[in-house]
Amino acid sequence: MLRPADPVSTGIPLQATAPGPESLAVDVPFPNALFPDVPFPDVPFPDLPVPRGGAGTRDLVDEWAAPPSVRCPSPGPGGTLAFVGDRTGPPALWIRGADGGEWVVDTGPGQVRSVMWSPDGAWIAVVVAPGGGERTEVRVLRPDGTELRTLAGAGAARPGGLDPADPVAATAVRWLAGGTALLVTEAGRSGLTHALAVDLSGRRRHLAAGLALQVCAVHEAAGRWRLLLREGPRGARRALVTQIDVQPVDVPPVDVQPVDVLPADAVAAGSAVPGGTVTALAGTFLADGSRVLIACDLGRERPGLLEVPLDADATPGPARLLAGRDDADLERLVLVDPATAVLSWNAGGRSELALCDLATGASRPLPPPPREVVTGLLSVADGATLMLALAGLTALGEVWTFDLAGARADGEPAYRCLVSHTPTAYPTVDLAAVDRAVVDLAVVDLAVVGAAGDHGPAGPPAQPVGYRLVRPVGLRFPAHDGLELSGWWYRPPAGPGPLPTLVYFHGGPEAQERPVLNPLFHALLAQGIAVFAPNVRGSTGFGRSFEEADHGEHRFAGITDAASAVRHLVDEGLAAPGRIGVAGRSYGGYLTLAALVTFPDLFAVGVDICGMADLETFYQHTEPWIGAPAVVKYGDPVTDRELLRALSPLHRMDALAAPLMVVHGANDTNVPLFEAEQTVAAARARGVPCEYLLFEGEGHEVAERANRLAFVRGVAGFVAARLTGAVAAESLGEAV
Repeated sequence: MLRPADPVSTGIPLQATAPGPESLAVDVPFPNALFPDVPFPDVPFPDLPVPRGGAGTRDLVDEWAAPPSVRCPSPGPGGTLAFVGDRTGPPALWIRGADGGEWVVDTGPGQVRSVMWSPDGAWIAVVVAPGGGERTEVRVLRPDGTELRTLAGAGAARPGGLDPADPVAATAVRWLAGGTALLVTEAGRSGLTHALAVDLSGRRRHLAAGLALQVCAVHEAAGRWRLLLREGPRGARRALVTQIDVQPVDVPPVDVQPVDVLPADAVAAGSAVPGGTVTALAGTFLADGSRVLIACDLGRERPGLLEVPLDADATPGPARLLAGRDDADLERLVLVDPATAVLSWNAGGRSELALCDLATGASRPLPPPPREVVTGLLSVADGATLMLALAGLTALGEVWTFDLAGARADGEPAYRCLVSHTPTAYPTVDLAAVDRAVVDLAVVDLAVVGAAGDHGPAGPPAQPVGYRLVRPVGLRFPAHDGLELSGWWYRPPAGPGPLPTLVYFHGGPEAQERPVLNPLFHALLAQGIAVFAPNVRGSTGFGRSFEEADHGEHRFAGITDAASAVRHLVDEGLAAPGRIGVAGRSYGGYLTLAALVTFPDLFAVGVDICGMADLETFYQHTEPWIGAPAVVKYGDPVTDRELLRALSPLHRMDALAAPLMVVHGANDTNVPLFEAEQTVAAARARGVPCEYLLFEGEGHEVAERANRLAFVRGVAGFVAARLTGAVAAESLGEAV
C-alpha cells in the first residue's frame, strides 16, 4: 500500500501573513465574451490580480499541484467576511477583517464544509466533518472563537434519550429569529432527513421530514414560517411548500416528540407544486411570502425561472414560467430588489449572469464573470452589489464582487476580486488555446511576478518557470446509439500526432465536467499526457432527458459511452491506441472499473478514486440517507438484485487486464472503504498489478492540501509510468 507523503515534506510553504487588501481588491479587465461556445474560440484571457507589493518567488510547482482555494463566503458586520479556506491545511473557517487582514478561527476537530454569519453578527455557524467523512455536525461560535458548541449532528444533545453518537449528517440551512436559532437538517439511521429549528441552548423543534429532504428557502412572518422543500429519491423529487405556525417569541419551543423516532413513512407535511417532479431545486420567497420563485425543471426539459403563487395556507398554485432557455440550465437566483432578480445560467458548462424583471420576465445579460463558473451568488449592500463565489481554469475558488450600478471609469465592468488564495493571485497567467487541428500548439509558460515597482500594475517582466497551463477545447461526438456526447480536451505542448491520453470521468453521475482548474490534469499535461474529460449520459447541464438516460438498465449504455469516447479520440487522431488510460472519482470511479472490465482492450491503465465496485455491497454499507434516495438511479437492492449484480464490475474482474491504482479515504462512508478493499483484493487475485493509495483522516474527498499534493503526485506518476514509460519523480518538476 502506498502512503501519502508526510505534510512536512510536501514542499508547500506556509504563509505567515495574508496578502494585504491592496493586493486583493483589484479591478480586473476582461474581454466582452469568454468562451461563448464549444469549442472555445481563441480569445485573450483576462489579466489576473497581482500584488502591488513584493510577493517573492515560491515553489509554484507544488502550489499548482495543490492550490489553495476559498469558498462559501458569508458577509459579517462592518465589512467583515467569513469563508472556508484551505491555505494552511484542512478546510477551515477564515475571517477577513474590514481592513483586509485575514485569520483562521479554530472550530474544533474536523474539516469545515460551510460557514454562515448570523444576521446580528454575534455568531457564526459552521458545518464540520470530523475525520472528513459524511457524518457532519453543525457548530456555532463567537467570531473570536469563544463559546464553541455543537447544535446538530453526532455529539449534539437530542431528545428522547437517543444516543448522541448515532451516525447523523447535519447541515445548517439559515439563521432564524434574527440570529437566535438555526434551521438545520439531520439525516439519520432511518434514512429520512429531518428539518429542525434549534436555538442556541440546543432546544429544538421538529418542522418536517422526508427522503433526501432539503430546505431551499424560508419566509418568516409573525406567527408562521413558510418553507420551500425538495423531497424524494434522485430523479423523482417533489417541490413542496409547507406552512408552520409558530409562537410569537424569538426562540422556537422544543418539540415533545423525539425527531429520530418518527414513523418510517413520515414525510414532509406540505403541498406539492403542481406539474410533476424535479431533478434539482433552488428558490426564494418574495418579500410578502405570497409567491415563491423557483429554479427547476418542473414540466420542462431544462431548469428555468418559475413563479408559484401561494394562498393563505401556503397551498401552491400552478407555476408560471418567467424565464427559460433551450440552451442553458438556470442554476442560481438571488433577489436584488422586490422586482428584480439576478439569474445564473449554466450554458455549456460556463456561467452567464442576467438581470430579470420579475413583472415581465424580460432579462438583460450582465457582463461575463471573470472566472468561468459561478459557484455561489449573494446580494449585499441592499442589492447594490453582488458577491460571487467563482471557480475557473486558473482558480479552484475565489470571492469577487460586482457593482450592479454600472461600469468602471474606464468602461470595463466593475468586477472586483475580494479574496483569492490561489497562486493566480501572484503570477500573471496566460492560458493557451489548444488548436483543434492539433498542430503548432502554443502553450504559454506560467510566470512569476515580483514587486510592481515602476513597471506598473502588471509588475516587472515575467520570469518563466517549468509549469504550464492549457486551455481546453470542447468536443462533441456521437455515442454508439447516436446520442450526442461532449467533453473537454486538454492537449500538452507536443508536436502533431496522437498522444498518450487519460480519459477522466466526473462523479455523480448527476454532475458535469466544467472548465475549472483540475491540478491532476495539469500534472499529467506536464508529463506529455493529454486528458479528455467527457460528459456521458447521466450528466447534468444537458437537459433532463440526458440526465435520466442512464437510469436502471440504461446504465449499460452509459458504460458503453466510455468506449465511444475512446473510439472518437482514436478516429480523430487525437489519442494513441494502446496508450490510453481511464480514471474517475466516485461514480466516475465506478465507471472506470466498469470500462476496464467491459472493454479491457481499450485501456493500458486505470485509476479508481473512491468508486463503487459492487452495487449490492454499496447499498449494504453506505449511509442510509445516501442509499435510500439512489434506488431510482441505480436500481432497488431488493427487487433489482440481478440488475445490480450485472452492472457491478466486481463480478467481472476476471476480464481486468490493465494495471490499476485504487485511491480511497479511510473515513469514507458514502462509498465505504469496503469497496476499495474488495477491488484491490480482486485485482491482485487476478494477478493484475494494483497499487492502493489510502488517505487516513479523509472521507469521500481528499481535502487537506498535503494529501491533495500526495494524490496528484501519486496518480500522475502511476499513469505516466504506464502511458509514457516515465519514472515517477519526487515532484512535478523544478523551476527553470
